[in-house]
Amino acid sequence: MTNCSVDNLSIEFATDKGTVRAVDGVSFEIPKGKTVGLVGESGCGKSVTALSIMRLIPTPPGHYAGGQIHYQGQNLLELPEPEMRKLRGNRISMIFQEPMTSLNPVFTIGNQIAEAICLHEKLNYKSGLEKAIHMLELVGIPSPKDRAACYPHQLSGGMRQRVMIAMALACKPDLLIADEPTTALDVTIQAQIMELMLQLQQEMGMSILLITHDLGVVAETCDQVVVMYAGRVVEQADVQTIFKHPKHPYTVGLLASVPGNLDKGGGSGGQARLQTIPGLVPNLLNLPQGCRFQDRCSRATDPCRQIEPELTPVGSHLFRCYNPY
Repeated sequence: MTNCSVDNLSIEFATDKGTVRAVDGVSFEIPKGKTVGLVGESGCGKSVTALSIMRLIPTPPGHYAGGQIHYQGQNLLELPEPEMRKLRGNRISMIFQEPMTSLNPVFTIGNQIAEAICLHEKLNYKSGLEKAIHMLELVGIPSPKDRAACYPHQLSGGMRQRVMIAMALACKPDLLIADEPTTALDVTIQAQIMELMLQLQQEMGMSILLITHDLGVVAETCDQVVVMYAGRVVEQADVQTIFKHPKHPYTVGLLASVPGNLDKGGGSGGQARLQTIPGLVPNLLNLPQGCRFQDRCSRATDPCRQIEPELTPVGSHLFRCYNPY
């Protein structure tokens, strides 16, 4: 059963140098109760896709150039803003990348969580604050009543990230969008945050869209994986297929560049060398003809430089490549 589906979504931004299509014909589904990983290099369109589901793309300069986003039979892109506000933070929630810029510095933690609860669940402030303190306890914050009276700057990075999770989960959403939820946290805290999210997912039965460039996190937490490159989906499959039988050269390059996969024979003096993908992501204002990955691909042939390949299905495995592995 599908909780949310993105169908042929395209998003453009007007810039001084021209129009940039940051997301170009992206489609994927988020099944109910499952975790979908959206991966790729910085600038590939992951966060823009996530913000579009929440309808948080600023317009202008942003513009929804095509496609649909379906949630429970409704196209979110056609919903009036008052209706979207009822869903946002209630049925669909988001953990943003940097909690220090997402939390209001002049209000206490408890006040900020309680405000969302009171708004969506029509509770008085006292009841909302009690539920906020319970949520802080649920996400593993010690002395939750005392912490609720703190301001964001008084908490560590890990604590602030837990506060963001508490806020996102306060109304028990159907869909949680987590945009790099463990960025800039130490490894121990990262593991705790991910474990917490999956535990709450099991308890609440919610779906998660996890946006990350950490393939280790993807391997441990995701059911499905969508790989993006330069605004396009280049590969899509279940997590085991992506890790064991990747088809697109970009996906293969991403997997090879994970720190655990070191070339033991390379480097001077026998030192292990980390594999990298050569070259740079193309400028979205000046995309190459044909495949967008051709300049960085060792398998590129003449057809790759002339016509962009379609997303080809082999069973439930999709990939956009003329010369797959």
